[in-house]
Amino acid sequence: MTKIFEVIRKPLLTEKGQILRESNIQVFEVAPWASKHQIKEAAELLLQTKVKSIRTVRIPSKAKRLGRWVGSTGASKKAYVELAGDFKSAIE
Repeated sequence: MTKIFEVIRKPLLTEKGQILRESNIQVFEVAPWASKHQIKEAAELLLQTKVKSIRTVRIPSKAKRLGRWVGSTGASKKAYVELAGDFKSAIE
Protein backbone atom coordinates (compact mmCIF):
# COMPACT_ATOMS: atom_id res chain seq x y z
CA MET A 1 0.00 0.00 0.00
CA THR A 2 1.29 3.44 -0.89
CA LYS A 3 1.31 6.29 1.60
CA ILE A 4 -0.88 9.38 1.33
CA PHE A 5 2.01 11.77 0.79
CA GLU A 6 3.51 9.62 -1.95
CA VAL A 7 0.29 9.97 -3.96
CA ILE A 8 -0.74 13.55 -3.06
CA ARG A 9 2.35 15.74 -3.10
CA LYS A 10 0.97 19.20 -2.27
CA PRO A 11 -2.10 21.40 -2.63
CA LEU A 12 -1.94 23.90 -5.48
CA LEU A 13 -2.83 27.35 -4.16
CA THR A 14 -3.60 29.37 -7.27
CA GLU A 15 -6.21 31.95 -8.21
CA LYS A 16 -8.16 29.38 -10.22
CA GLY A 17 -7.95 26.94 -7.31
CA GLN A 18 -9.38 29.52 -4.89
CA ILE A 19 -12.38 30.04 -7.20
CA LEU A 20 -12.92 26.27 -7.44
CA ARG A 21 -12.79 25.89 -3.63
CA GLU A 22 -16.09 27.78 -3.41
CA SER A 23 -17.74 24.89 -5.28
CA ASN A 24 -16.06 22.15 -3.13
CA ILE A 25 -13.25 21.33 -5.59
CA GLN A 26 -9.71 20.96 -4.23
CA VAL A 27 -6.65 21.02 -6.52
CA PHE A 28 -3.57 18.90 -5.74
CA GLU A 29 -0.28 18.04 -7.40
CA VAL A 30 -0.11 14.25 -7.46
CA ALA A 31 2.45 11.63 -8.45
CA PRO A 32 2.56 10.98 -12.23
CA TRP A 33 2.04 7.23 -11.69
CA ALA A 34 -1.02 7.63 -9.42
CA SER A 35 -4.37 6.34 -10.66
CA LYS A 36 -7.73 7.96 -9.93
CA HIS A 37 -8.55 5.19 -7.47
CA GLN A 38 -5.33 5.79 -5.50
CA ILE A 39 -5.91 9.55 -5.52
CA LYS A 40 -9.47 9.04 -4.23
CA GLU A 41 -8.32 6.83 -1.33
CA ALA A 42 -5.55 9.25 -0.37
CA ALA A 43 -7.84 12.31 -0.55
CA GLU A 44 -10.50 10.64 1.61
CA LEU A 45 -7.92 9.75 4.26
CA LEU A 46 -6.28 13.17 4.16
CA LEU A 47 -9.42 15.33 4.14
CA GLN A 48 -11.67 13.01 6.21
CA THR A 49 -14.62 13.38 3.80
CA LYS A 50 -16.18 11.58 0.84
CA VAL A 51 -14.94 12.26 -2.69
CA LYS A 52 -17.61 12.76 -5.36
CA SER A 53 -15.41 12.79 -8.49
CA ILE A 54 -11.81 13.22 -9.68
CA ARG A 55 -10.42 14.79 -12.85
CA THR A 56 -6.73 14.52 -13.69
CA VAL A 57 -4.50 16.53 -16.02
CA ARG A 58 -0.97 15.68 -17.17
CA ILE A 59 1.32 18.67 -17.64
CA PRO A 60 4.24 18.00 -20.01
CA SER A 61 7.74 19.33 -19.39
CA LYS A 62 8.72 22.59 -21.09
CA ALA A 63 12.05 23.78 -22.44
CA LYS A 64 13.45 26.77 -20.54
CA ARG A 65 16.47 28.98 -21.23
CA LEU A 66 18.65 30.97 -18.87
CA GLY A 67 21.10 32.86 -21.04
CA ARG A 68 22.98 30.30 -23.09
CA TRP A 69 21.97 27.34 -20.92
CA VAL A 70 18.98 25.27 -21.93
CA GLY A 71 17.08 23.14 -19.44
CA SER A 72 13.58 21.90 -18.89
CA THR A 73 10.90 21.94 -16.24
CA GLY A 74 9.67 18.64 -14.88
CA ALA A 75 6.48 16.97 -16.05
CA SER A 76 3.74 16.82 -13.43
CA LYS A 77 0.15 15.76 -12.85
CA LYS A 78 -2.74 17.69 -11.26
CA ALA A 79 -5.92 16.30 -9.75
CA TYR A 80 -9.17 18.20 -9.34
CA VAL A 81 -10.97 16.49 -6.43
CA GLU A 82 -14.67 17.28 -6.02
CA LEU A 83 -15.85 16.69 -2.47
CA ALA A 84 -19.33 15.54 -1.47
CA GLY A 85 -21.30 17.75 0.92
CA ASP A 86 -20.08 20.85 2.74
CA PHE A 87 -16.38 20.98 3.50
CA LYS A 88 -14.36 23.73 5.17
CA SER A 89 -10.69 23.57 4.23
CA ALA A 90 -7.98 23.95 6.87
CA ILE A 91 -5.86 25.70 4.22
CA GLU A 92 -8.10 28.78 4.04
